[in-house]
Amino acid sequence: MRTKRRGTLLTGLLTALALALTAPATGTASAADEPGTLAKPAFLAPFECDSVWTYSTYPDHGNVLDFVKAEGASAGAPVLASAAGTATRHNQPDGGGQYIRITHADGWTTEYMHLATYEVADGAQVAQGTVIGTVGSTGNTTGPHLHYEQELNGVHQDIELEGDVLSPYPSEYGEKFITSTNGCDGDPGDPDPPALKDTALAYDGPATVFNGSPAPLSAKLTEKEGGAPVADREVTLTLGTDQTCKAKTDAAGKAACTIAAVAQPLTDSATVPLKATFAGDEAYKPSEATAELKLQYVTGRAYGLSATVPVLVLPIVIAPTPDTGEVRTADAKTVAPACTQNISAVVLTADALCANVTRTTGPSTSTAKSTLTKLSLGLPGLPVIEATGITATSTSTCTASTGTTDLKLTIAGAPVTVPDIPDHAIDLGAGARIVVNEQTRTATGLTVNALHISGLGGADVVVASSTSAAHNCT
Repeated sequence: MRTKRRGTLLTGLLTALALALTAPATGTASAADEPGTLAKPAFLAPFECDSVWTYSTYPDHGNVLDFVKAEGASAGAPVLASAAGTATRHNQPDGGGQYIRITHADGWTTEYMHLATYEVADGAQVAQGTVIGTVGSTGNTTGPHLHYEQELNGVHQDIELEGDVLSPYPSEYGEKFITSTNGCDGDPGDPDPPALKDTALAYDGPATVFNGSPAPLSAKLTEKEGGAPVADREVTLTLGTDQTCKAKTDAAGKAACTIAAVAQPLTDSATVPLKATFAGDEAYKPSEATAELKLQYVTGRAYGLSATVPVLVLPIVIAPTPDTGEVRTADAKTVAPACTQNISAVVLTADALCANVTRTTGPSTSTAKSTLTKLSLGLPGLPVIEATGITATSTSTCTASTGTTDLKLTIAGAPVTVPDIPDHAIDLGAGARIVVNEQTRTATGLTVNALHISGLGGADVVVASSTSAAHNCT
C-alpha cells in the first residue's frame, strides 16, 4: 500500500509540473495582447454629437475618407478630436491645406485636413471631443469637406469609427452615412484643455515711414481683460504686403523690430498698411492690429520760361518751356526734359533753357532747378531788360525749404546790382516792375522765380521757375 501511494503522489507531482511548464507565465503577453489590437483607441466620429455625415473616397485616393454633412452646409462645422492625444498644427498650401495631426498612444495618429480655422494651440493636449478646428476648403480641394486619416506607426489603416470598420469605402457621397456620438455625454474627458486667455495687440510705432530709410516698428501685446503685459511672445509686423520683421515681447509686452530699408509704392493716399500679428499659443489666443502709416514723399516742378505779352498785332503766349511737369515721388528719381536751345518771339529772346527735379533719400530731399544762359526782353514803352547766367533753385526737406537765385541783370544797357535777398522789387515805371528772386512759401515747400516781370495790359513773364515740397513729414 505504501508503494502504491508513493507512486500515486509521484504521478500527481509530475502532472502538475508539466502543466506549470506549458501554461503562460504571469505577465507575458499573448497574441491577443498585441499593441495593434488591444491598444487601438476607441475612435469616435470627428463631429458634433448626433450630427450625420456621409463619406466616400475616389480611385487612387488611398486608405482615407472624405466627409461632408448629410444635411446643411459643411463649411464652418466644428471638427472634434476622435480620440485623446497631442495636437500639432500644419499647413500644406498645395495639398492638405491647414490641417491638424493628433498623436495618440502606441503609435496611432489621426489627421484632419482642409480646415478653415485652427481652434487649438500647436502642441496642445486634447481630450476626445475637443473642438480642434472647423471644416473648410484650404489647400488642394474643390469644396468644403473633411479629409480624415488613421495611421499606425506611419502606415494607413482601415478607418474604424464608432466601433465599426467603414471599409470597403463608397465612391460617392450619399451611399453610406455615420452618426457621431462624440461628446454626447457632455464631458470630453480628462484632461480638460486649459482655457486660453484673450489678448489685445496695439501698434505703437512711428506714424510715418520713408522709402530708402529704416523703419523702426513696434507693437504692444497685453491680456485683453485687465491689460497685463504678455512677455516672451513673438509678434510679426508687416509693412505693406511684403516687408516683414519679427520680435519677441519684453517684460512690458512690447515687441520692436526694424525694416532695414522701406520700399513701398506711392499710392494716391500716400499711405502704407501696417499689420501686427500674434499667432497665439498654448496659453493665449491670437490677436492682431492694423494701422495706416503715412509714406513720406516729395513734389517738384521746374521750367525755363513762361510769357504772356499782349502785343497789338500778334499777342505772344509761351507755355512753360522746358517743363518737368508736376513730379510726385517717394523714390530716388530725376526728371529732366530736353533743354530748349532758343526761344525767339518778336520782343523776347532766350537761349539754352533747362529744367530738372531730383529726389534723393537720407534725408528725403526734393531739389528743383531751372537755368537760362541769356534773356532779352523789350516790352513796348519799357527799357530793354537783359539777364545772363540765370539759375533758380528750390530745395525742400521735412525740416526746411530754401531757395536761391543767381544772375547778372542789365536794364537799358546799365548793370543793376541785385542784393542777395528774396523778393527784391525794381520799379520800371508805367505800372511795370521786376521782382528778382521771387519766393513764395507754402505749408510744405517753396517756389523760386529768378525773374518775374509784369507790365500794363497784363504782360507777365516768369524766367527760371523752380518749386519743391516735402509731404507727410509728421
